[in-house]
Amino acid sequence: MTETSSPTVWRRWLAFELVRLRRENGLEQKDVAKALRCTKAKVSYIETAERPVVLRDLEEVLLPLYGVPEERWPTYLEAASNSRRKGWWESYGSETLPDWFSLFVGLEQGASRIRTYEAQLVPGLLQTSDYANALLRRSTMERSEHELETSARFRMSRQSVFGRENPPRLWAILDEAVLRRLVGSRETMRFQLERLANATRDPKITIQVVPFATGAHPGMTGPFTMLGFPWEHDPGVVFLEYRSGALYLEEAHAIESHTVAFEHLCALALPPDESISMIRTIAKEFSDDEH
Repeated sequence: MTETSSPTVWRRWLAFELVRLRRENGLEQKDVAKALRCTKAKVSYIETAERPVVLRDLEEVLLPLYGVPEERWPTYLEAASNSRRKGWWESYGSETLPDWFSLFVGLEQGASRIRTYEAQLVPGLLQTSDYANALLRRSTMERSEHELETSARFRMSRQSVFGRENPPRLWAILDEAVLRRLVGSRETMRFQLERLANATRDPKITIQVVPFATGAHPGMTGPFTMLGFPWEHDPGVVFLEYRSGALYLEEAHAIESHTVAFEHLCALALPPDESISMIRTIAKEFSDDEH
């Protein structure tokens, strides 16, 4: 497996492997539960990455049960150990990081590929601090000044993912409305748009804009993010956020439909170079409007 610092992603990889090994051995969850002397529900939690596997259960029961050669055991035991660590984001309280979003951040921090479409706002991984603050202050959630500052710092901390040894490939498609909607002051918007344009100097970051002139397009049903991971056969996850929670879609048909939508958006959007030119032009408009 490719190295990752995210315990969420380690747990996900191990869960996929345990499902694969069980099926290859012709076993059902009830057979594994009997061997572990636990409930079938516990096996299900492990196989869906909702709960980390106990090292002792892995070493003494699961790996022998699945006939895994002993020379491969260290790989699985290391994954299990890493999956039980705490990610840096888990030090934040539920006011800043609710459980439904903590899962996303854990997946995001270990993803190898992030593809996102946004219709109204700049993606969190590309926001400036002032822009993030302005968004948070317009939220319907009541927060103290300290909580606002903590939430903004947390959003900036997520961007440390680009400082990883192997940072993710980010491809963001933005509706033109994202660029023109005034969030905070005009200066805030100008700096935010300049940040977007400058971000693409990183060869692993691509930004495209869908202009208003395009008319109707597949993204009009709402924003979405697709996360890919650094191992074979993992279909990835589609993340759909709503006001008080999120959906995590992993079914093949859901992955396929969002992949097709993203590909259509890529084709309809301005090419990357033209997109950056448009971003810089609108940034200048915000600057001109100040005078």
